[in-house]
Amino acid sequence: MKISIVGEKERAAAWEKHVRKLTAVKEVVITSDLQVADNPNAVLLIDDSNENLQRLLNSIKAGHHTFLISKLPTDPIMIEKVYHASAEANVNVQFSHWPSISESMNWIHQQVKKPNLLQIKKETVPRNYRVIDSEDFEYDWIDELALVIKWMGGNIHRYEVKPIKLGTIPLGLSLTLRYENSAVVSMQYLASSVKERHQRIFSNQHIMADFNVIKQNIRLHKLNDLNRITILEKVFDPTDTAEWSVVQFIKSIQLGQPTLFSPYDALLTARAADKIKSLILNN
Repeated sequence: MKISIVGEKERAAAWEKHVRKLTAVKEVVITSDLQVADNPNAVLLIDDSNENLQRLLNSIKAGHHTFLISKLPTDPIMIEKVYHASAEANVNVQFSHWPSISESMNWIHQQVKKPNLLQIKKETVPRNYRVIDSEDFEYDWIDELALVIKWMGGNIHRYEVKPIKLGTIPLGLSLTLRYENSAVVSMQYLASSVKERHQRIFSNQHIMADFNVIKQNIRLHKLNDLNRITILEKVFDPTDTAEWSVVQFIKSIQLGQPTLFSPYDALLTARAADKIKSLILNN
């Protein structure tokens, strides 16, 4: 398999190290221009610019399976174009939504089938306490929302949104999503903390996973045959995520399967995010 890595040279070189380790990859080409990519089997497009979805669309129309490495885009109109174009061209597209494509989260997904309660608690330390950057604020809660959509789907029955704002400056967000199947998602986000905190809890009536995201430590609670709680603890190495994500992207191409975070996932996320943004403005 021939892979083209399109993007800034230093970042592309870092990704090249991951790609070259894979036995399925026979050739790797680094370029700054998608137009000069010479008939690759797949493209890693490293692009945080405002035009990254258009460049992704160009790659799809050229017939390239493409892994977009960037912050998660949230433009529903452009993402819908990407969704339809990838389906028409029969190419795989993966977005680098790290919570969804990390090995730790995929392990939890295998353990906790159909959670009926998902709780997220996140506190971040701002770069400037006087003015919270609105883009950073949105990115943080939308990143968690995308994980929710990936796991629970987009069939949200009711949105309960309450922002914390001083004037027009956002400080936090309380978000509850209620699903048609009675599943509930609760997110508490604070953007002006003095200490980083990030916890995700996934549970159903049989099992609970308590995930310390910062330490990548998972405590899995189950009942044994004696009706006693047993706890399995597992720790993941976050430095493996980039390489693992490329492996899964290539597997999706080889097996003709959906990617770990697809255009459909991105589209559902963008639509839900738009709904929440409008509710924030009206609160």
